[in-house]
Amino acid sequence: MSWTTPKKAIMLSATAEGGTKLNAFDNALLKMGIGNVNLVKLSSVIPAHIEWLDELPKNIPIGMLLPTVYAHIESDEPGSTISAALGVGISEGNEGGLIYEYAGYCTKEEAEEMVKKMVEEGFRVRGWKLKEFKVVSAEITVKDKPAAAVAAVIMFPY
Repeated sequence: MSWTTPKKAIMLSATAEGGTKLNAFDNALLKMGIGNVNLVKLSSVIPAHIEWLDELPKNIPIGMLLPTVYAHIESDEPGSTISAALGVGISEGNEGGLIYEYAGYCTKEEAEEMVKKMVEEGFRVRGWKLKEFKVVSAEITVKDKPAAAVAAVIMFPY
């Protein structure tokens, strides 16, 4: 198998319910438009000069391997609020960046604050200058069915 450095990326998030926690997760992926691909979990480094997309490319092949950084949480505890967030830091000159993920029993604002702190620390320890911070998040309160919150950065080789 051959891998290439991603050229484009998109930030997505969704929540969903399902018959099981796994079905809720799958349903959230379907809502985001990535339920029929294979997500390949990445750590958190963004390639230099990546282009950020506003919408998913059309006609992504079923079963395609897509490099992804994602945070997710599922729960079947009625009344609990769950959230997932991804924070993206872009360096000056778009020479690269970092993605940090968080999911937990909290509000999306709390999850967003957590990933912001992580991005700031990641840049500080590398000696990089943070030019731009972006965040994507999802929050849901569990009712009578299992629920999931998912946030993702999907990277494309084209």
